[in-house]
Amino acid sequence: MVTIQRSAVSGQRSAVSGQRSAVSGQRSAVSGQPLARLRKWLRYLRCRPLT
Repeated sequence: MVTIQRSAVSGQRSAVSGQRSAVSGQRSAVSGQPLARLRKWLRYLRCRPLT
C-alpha cells in the first residue's frame, strides 16, 4: 500500500514536470535550440530513478 501511494505521488509529480517540460519545449522550439532541449531532456531522464 505504501508503494502504491508513493507511485501515485510520483505520477502526479511527473505529470507536473511533463507540463513544465512541454512549456520549456515550446519555448526552446521558438528560440530554435533543439540540441539544448534534447540535452536537458536527457539530463532529466538520467536524473530520474528507473522504476
